[in-house]
This record gives sequence, C-alpha cells and structure tokens, in this order.
Amino acid sequence: MIITVTRTCQGRVAFLCIGGDVDLLDSGDVELAQRQLAVVSCETLYVDLADVTFGGAALVHYLYAVAARLPGAAISLCGAPGITHQILELTGLDQVAALRDSIPENWATPSAAASTSAASERRLPAGRAALGGPQPAT
Repeated sequence: MIITVTRTCQGRVAFLCIGGDVDLLDSGDVELAQRQLAVVSCETLYVDLADVTFGGAALVHYLYAVAARLPGAAISLCGAPGITHQILELTGLDQVAALRDSIPENWATPSAAASTSAASERRLPAGRAALGGPQPAT
C-alpha cells in the first residue's frame, strides 16, 4: 500500500492518494497509514483511489477512520476502479463520502472546495442518516 498526502489553500483542502493492494495489511502498513492519517486536517478532502489494485476490508476500515478523523469535512472518493467502487457502495462509504469518477482538475482551488462541500451536503436523501462506521452482518 502506498499513501501520500498533499495540502493546499492554507490547509483547507487536502489530497490523499492511496495505491496498491489495500486488503491484508501487516503491522508496518497499519503504522504508516496511521502516521499519514494523523497529518490530515482540512475542510475538503479528495481521496484518489485510481491506483488501488484491490481494495478490501482494510481500505474500508481506513476510509472510515479518515471520515471519523475529519467530522464535518466534505470527503470525495475519486476514481475507484470497478470492484473497489462496488465495495465502497456495499459498505456504506457512499453515504459518508461522495463517490466521483475522477478528481476535479481544479481540486486545489477554494472554488472547487466550495462546490464539493455543497455536493456532499446534497448526497444523502432527506431522512436517511449517514452510517457512523462499518455495520455488523445480521
């Protein structure tokens, strides 16, 4: 797994890029992921998932941790390939973050951050609460 973080607009907008096989992580991967997560602080976060070769339980867990770390932030999960996109929907991540086909070209500008925030406010149907984390199977 590879994780990189970029911040811009006085720290208001951040870009998190995740790549590789993100399913079975060893303790070193988890420690690295936690260190990268600790430096993320923003109002708007774009997560680039285009280079994820497989995203399973570890990716879902990590993305929920990101959402919990940034309450109130507008989060967009961008470019998730086929099965990874389906996993994001099946696990409810599409209810806590907007799913996008790609990262907006102007992601680093305040105007893009404002449009992402407005889009994220519209993504949940009225009366439907967002999930707080992964739900146990019933």
